[in-house]
Order: sequence, then structure tokens, then C-alpha cells
Amino acid sequence: MKKRIRNIHLIINPAAGKDESMLMIINASLKEAGIKWEASITHEAGDATRFAKSAVKGGIDALAVYGGDGTLTEAMSGLIGSEVPLIILPGGSANVMATELGIPTDLREACALVSQDPPQMKTVDVGQFDGRYFLVGMSFGFGAELVKGAARESKNKFGIFSYFLSAVSAFKKMRRATYHLNIDGRKHKVRGVTCIISNTGNLGFSRISYDKHIDVSDGFLDVVVVRKANFSLLKHMAITLLKGERPDNLRLVEHWQGKDITVSSRPAQTVQCDGEVLEKSAFHVTVIPGAITILVPKEKSKVIE
Repeated sequence: MKKRIRNIHLIINPAAGKDESMLMIINASLKEAGIKWEASITHEAGDATRFAKSAVKGGIDALAVYGGDGTLTEAMSGLIGSEVPLIILPGGSANVMATELGIPTDLREACALVSQDPPQMKTVDVGQFDGRYFLVGMSFGFGAELVKGAARESKNKFGIFSYFLSAVSAFKKMRRATYHLNIDGRKHKVRGVTCIISNTGNLGFSRISYDKHIDVSDGFLDVVVVRKANFSLLKHMAITLLKGERPDNLRLVEHWQGKDITVSSRPAQTVQCDGEVLEKSAFHVTVIPGAITILVPKEKSKVIE
């Protein structure tokens, strides 16, 4: 997009995890930038997708979303096939995609990106399965139990730390399973405590990434299986990641890349995708390269380190 953004539709998740005068900040920022905007408020699952599709038909320069990764994924799903870019205004607890793209978690700073002239954009891959889409990724087992345990009430009270509290509970439930994988025609059978199909490498913190080579714009999804873990290994991995280093115990991690992925687990495990718990235990997942365009800081528009 070469022209300045002048007309925005904003989708707001009122249950997002941050306590701030959100509307006052957004209104002041966009008014100062001379941007016309209207807003829709989500009340139930599917609202963000419907609002996005309707806004695209009505004619907008960009779609902005205030909420977490789940709301972002819903809204993004309504943009697939259009040329309307996405603006992320982080309002959730983890904000994984915003962190991946270097988008400020401070709402005023995120709003300020809209006034860039010309706006800086980055094309991002999207995963899909069963007619649904995802931006961040899906996980089986321990990783899914961790997300499932960070319930809305806990996230409202503890924010990002709710995931650490959930990890304690998830660790108690951790059991190994056998993952049957078919990645671009190559079959793998591996035992592990969690399997992750990811579009991003970070864990919602600017310095914490389980693999800094995972790229949201490389046309691939990354499949990661943690083969085994105990409390001391997880503690060591967490501390090392917090230091911005690569843990030596990642030798316990299998990592592949692919565009067409089939995965199932035996026994069946809890599965989540972009924060939503799913009922199935077997999935066929593919990637849509460059499916969506997202507003980013200037230094992130071409290459993400």
C-alpha cells in the first residue's frame, strides 16, 4: 500500500486482557492523524469475522483489531482474498503475533504506526485446516493444556503470568503420546509431550523464542515436537530463553518445516489453535503464503530478525 490510511474500521474485543482507557486513546490518536474510523464490538465467537467481511464490502483502507490473538485470527479470517491490510492494536495477554512483528504493546505507540506515510506493510503467511485459518499456530498435549488452563478469569487477574500459573497445572497432566506426522509426503512417527504447528517462533515475549529462524513470511509452517520433559528441563529451558539464548536441551526437540501437514496423536490429546480448544485429534493443515498484509514498524516491513 502506497497511499496513506484514511478510513479504518475498528473491531474491539471488550473482554481483552488489558485495563486501559482504550477508546479514549484510540480516538485521540486517530483524530490527531486525521483518520476517519468506525467501530464494532464483539459479543460472541464469529463476530469479528462477520464484521471484517462487512467492512471490506463497505470499502475501507484498513481493518484495525483491538484484542488478543484469538480476536485477531477471527478478524483476519474475514480478510482472506481481499487486499485490505490488517492493523494490530494489542489488547490481549500474550499478543504473540504483535510481538513477532515488532508492533508496540503500548496502545498509543501502536496507534502511531497508522500515521506512517507511506504505511509500512509486511505480507504474512496463514495456516488453514477444515476451512478455518490461523495466524499463530496450533498445539497438542502440554502446549494446548497450558493455553487451555489460562482461562479468561485468570488472564484478567494475572495477565501474561496466568500462562506461568497454567504451566504448573499442565505439567501435572503432562503425558507422552505418539505423533503420526506426514510433512510434504514424508512420514514421521515420534513420541513426545507436545506437538506444535507454528507460524511464529516467539512465545509472546520480545526476547523469548523457541527458534529464532521461524519466519512468518517464508511460505512454510514449522512443526516442533518436544520429545520429553521434566520440571528441571523445563525450568532450564525457561531461564535460558529469558536470557535470549538457545537452550542446549533443545536436542530433545524435533523440528521440521512443511507446506502440507497431516498430524494425529495416540492417545488423543487436548488441541488448541490460536487460543481456541478444538475437539478433534487429527488434522490436515496447509499454508497460504503471503495471505494477509499487516501494518508494521518501518524496520520490520521487509525482514524480521
